[in-house]
Amino acid sequence: MRKTLALLLILLLSLPAGLFGADSSSSSSKDSELDNVYPDLLPEPYDPDEYPSWTKKTRRFVVVFVGSYPLSVFFTKLGMDFYDWGYHDFSSEYSPSILGGGGDKSRKMTTKEIKKVTLAALAVSGVVAVADFVIQEIKENKRAKAAEKKWKKSNSK
Repeated sequence: MRKTLALLLILLLSLPAGLFGADSSSSSSKDSELDNVYPDLLPEPYDPDEYPSWTKKTRRFVVVFVGSYPLSVFFTKLGMDFYDWGYHDFSSEYSPSILGGGGDKSRKMTTKEIKKVTLAALAVSGVVAVADFVIQEIKENKRAKAAEKKWKKSNSK
């Protein structure tokens, strides 16, 4: 009975998509019609030199910094848990929660601990972002030297 009801519910929910869904051929014809009717409203593609390189590098730095923050928080908290466990002679009361946490499972982090984890995670994210920046600069310099060497080789002949 339940399977029949579930199947009927799935069919009823998917029916509108089958009835009112657009075909791929009809959407492409509409796109070409819009291109002809409103040519001035379509955005132009970006030029490769439209933005200076420092803005692209800054954007990458921010993306890496913000993207690495959640992992930094996780690993910083894990590292601090392992440190506390080792500091207390590997007592089962202080074992990290990832290992089953033998102590009080309802223990909440204090404000001081939250600040420590947050600041340490921000520092780790900053280090990751700076390391990525340095790696990218080294790669860019290698590419520029290789291109210069290739250019000199082709012009010397």
